[in-house]
Amino acid sequence: AVAAGLTGVHDAGVSREGLALYRELADDAALPLRVYAMADGASGALDDLCRDGLYRHPGGRLEMRAVKLYADGALGSRGAALLADYTDEPGNRGLLVEASERLAAIIRRAAGCGVQPAVHAIGDRANRAVLDAYASLTPEQRRALRPRVEHAQVVDPDDIPRFAALGVIASMQPTHATSDMPWAEKRVGASRLRGAYAWRRFLDSGAALALGSDFPVERVEPLLGLYAAVSRQDAEGKPAGGWLPDQRMTLAEAIDGFTRGAAFAGHAEGEVGTLEAGKRADFVVLATDPFRLRGRGLLALKIQSTWVDGERVWPKR
Repeated sequence: AVAAGLTGVHDAGVSREGLALYRELADDAALPLRVYAMADGASGALDDLCRDGLYRHPGGRLEMRAVKLYADGALGSRGAALLADYTDEPGNRGLLVEASERLAAIIRRAAGCGVQPAVHAIGDRANRAVLDAYASLTPEQRRALRPRVEHAQVVDPDDIPRFAALGVIASMQPTHATSDMPWAEKRVGASRLRGAYAWRRFLDSGAALALGSDFPVERVEPLLGLYAAVSRQDAEGKPAGGWLPDQRMTLAEAIDGFTRGAAFAGHAEGEVGTLEAGKRADFVVLATDPFRLRGRGLLALKIQSTWVDGERVWPKR
């Protein structure tokens, strides 16, 4: 991860055992980057957070104050929960992993413990269910917790403005669009693509975006995400002009999503996410100014070094 230019990650779904291992590494000063760990909602780790309180390692490289939950499955397997049938499988609308009422109850419990909820939602029915659950929280809870939707891949266009209105962070992964574009229209049809991987519509609505990779589902390198965000093309530059090109981001917007936006989503904007006096010295040194590059030039951009807390963590001295 540090070789790819990452100074921190949000690890979505960490078990009790996983947190214990991270703590050992942090105690031994063996974590080369920051880990914002989200408790695995199915493992009992939420119970631990509610009992023991939010966790932050004294060294500042490990924190757990969020819980990862699931609303539905994946689009590729036709498990994402849709409001209407799959175009390529009539009669199937996917599945909700948790009933809407139970999901809302878990979210309210997390909120009562001061734990940030981050819910996997890919289909438009799942995204609506999660937004409805977040709407059951008080405005004060939403402001304090910064609830997240992980993926927000296919969203009814009428629901996109609700993210900003409710203060919900859209945690999205640009490479999902370029991975899924060969078959996404087969699954949901052309009309539902208006709300699919719709970064521009989210940005224009005023929603807060946090960008990532969904590694290990996708590759870990953030440069791949930057390229996907600005081009909506694959590594060969296809399709010409980009897939659904009206949803592209500018490079500045994409970098903001991977830095400041991700820091805000992890309650860390006071420490990281921008280079300012008084913040932690987390940064990468690039071989070339990315704003001077065009097209696939971003894919060839070299990471020269990665620094965390002012210490060079890659390459090792």
